[in-house]
Amino acid sequence: MVTVEELKEIFHTVFGSDMDLSAFNENSDLRKDVGMNSISLLYMAMVLEEKYGVKFTNSDFENMNTVADVIRKIQEQG
Repeated sequence: MVTVEELKEIFHTVFGSDMDLSAFNENSDLRKDVGMNSISLLYMAMVLEEKYGVKFTNSDFENMNTVADVIRKIQEQG
């Protein structure tokens, strides 16, 4: 089971200081609060697909707005 803290560590490792993770929590909006754009979302998906063995579709991207959405999608496939 993936946790918020685990995702925060992955985001920190992958994106470093490019993103503000100080208030990273389940309700953090990936675009507004974390500062992701379409390229960073795609890169995040690639990293998470490799780490957790999941697959994200285009519609997943449209429906993933928060950290909780990412966790839910990983758990659905896990």
